[in-house]
Parts: sequence; C-alpha cells; structure tokens
Amino acid sequence: MTKDMPDKLNPYTKKKFEAINTYDPYDDVMSDLNQAFHYSYNQLIQETHAKLGKNDFPVIIMFGDKVMLYHDGEEETVEVLPHLYHRIKSISHVSFGVFITLTYNGYGELKDAVRNDLEHQKELIENALEILPEEPIPADHMKTQQRTLKNAIAMIEETLASGQVDKTSVEQFGKDNAPLYLENAAFAAQLELDLLHDTVMGWRKGMGKDNWQSVYVVICAGHQARYRELTRQYFQKLLHEREGLDAQLEDRVIYAEHIHDAEAALDLLARHLNDQEASNTFFGDKTRLQQDLMSEGAAKYLDELLAD
Repeated sequence: MTKDMPDKLNPYTKKKFEAINTYDPYDDVMSDLNQAFHYSYNQLIQETHAKLGKNDFPVIIMFGDKVMLYHDGEEETVEVLPHLYHRIKSISHVSFGVFITLTYNGYGELKDAVRNDLEHQKELIENALEILPEEPIPADHMKTQQRTLKNAIAMIEETLASGQVDKTSVEQFGKDNAPLYLENAAFAAQLELDLLHDTVMGWRKGMGKDNWQSVYVVICAGHQARYRELTRQYFQKLLHEREGLDAQLEDRVIYAEHIHDAEAALDLLARHLNDQEASNTFFGDKTRLQQDLMSEGAAKYLDELLAD
C-alpha cells in the first residue's frame, strides 16, 4: 500500500509519511491496516502543526538559556540568563571543581599531574578573588563568593603543602562548601526567574487575555527532566498545573526530551494535543494516551505471572 505525500509537510511529519511508504516488514493486509492508521494520524498531526503559533494557538518554547514565543505568525526570542548569572555560576563551580580534582587523584599521595592542575586552579582562583570587588554582585551575596574562593584556595594550599589527599579533609571541605553552593544556586535561580517572568508577562499583556488562556509551553532538553526543574516549576505554577514525575499530568506544559529545534518541539506539541483530544473522546480520559495503553492489562497479568 502506498499513499501520495501531501505538499508542504514540516520535516518531522514528512519523515513519518516516508516511513509509511518504505517500511513494510510484513507485506500483507495486516501491515496495510497498520500503515493506514499511521497515515491518517500523521495527516491530522500535520494539520494541527500548521495551526500552532497562530493567533488562537500561541506557543512558548524553552531552549536552554532562550525562551521563544510563536504567536500571530511571528517569532520572538529572548535570552533569560543575565550576565551576572554566568558570573555566579563560574564562582559556584570552583569548590566543586577542586573537590572533583581531589577525588580524581584518589586518597593518598598527590600525583604530579594533579599537583600541576591544582596549582593552575589556585592561580585562576586568586585572580578571580582579586577582581571580585569589581563584579556587580549585590553586597548581601558578596561574602558567599569570597568564602567560596578563599575556602578553595585554602584546600589547595593544604594539599600542595602535605603532598597528600586526605580523606577527612576532602569530606569536610565538601560539607563546608555545600551550603555556599546551594546559596549561590538559589541566587542564580532568582536571576533567571526574574528575567523569564518579566519576558513572559510582557508577552501575556501583548497577546491579550483570551489568547493567554490558550497558550502552551514546551520545555526542551537533552535529557529527562530533573525533578522540580526550574522552568518547569515556573510554567506549571503560572498556568496552575500540578507537578508530576511523568507525562500523565502534562497538559499545557510539556517537557520534551532530546528535542533540539523549534519545529520538532511544535511537532511534539501537535501530537500531544491530538492525543489528548482523541483520548478524551475515545476513553473518556484525556490523559489515557499519556500512559502505556497496555499498562492496566500488564499489571493484571503480572499479578498472575509473578504470583508468589
């Protein structure tokens, strides 16, 4: 069975159509039935994809340090990590970097290569400490930066002087600096959230109340979402959605793993919207297709299969 490919497909739906016409492990009636389903499904996805980013379907997409708005046929991109965020991040990495270097050496005699690495790190940290007063860091956060850098220098000097990586000293160094690391992480989160919120509130005002009620958010990343990931928390709270550990609770805020461009994000959103609508009509539960369709049957049978 073959079907003519519709014109002007987005690249992700096009791949689905190509797969239908080229992949046929069982060239028989049952295979044709399956291909017919996928053909119809991908036509629907293509139609939905074409509507996204238009006036009635505004979409916000997060890509790392950028947030993008697709609305009224236009696209706007804003960087949401301010300059100070990166300065604080660099300082925060110092203590963890020293800890990793010492762990890499292993407890016991200091290796020559690690000694050279520590000496280089010490020089860089001392330079950073010297220019620290010139950085635009608020006074109530400056002491944290100074302590972080000075603690790292002290740990390096102790190790270089003894020629040994001491287990007790390294563990204590980690315990002493963990609170400083988390304090900086909280400050960095505030910096990012302030700029993200200002940006999104500007978009919200510009698109009007009705369009805002239809907005969807796709948060893109190269890996599975960390629990309580910052931007996911923000958009879920903003749009009054519950935090969940999987896709079952996703409604207007969708987390996209291994998605690296906007077209792929929009394609995923189109599938999400169609699956929810079909699931609500077919099963009376719009989240049913966000679960494994075989989950209930599998759970029941596993009670029999693996019964004690």
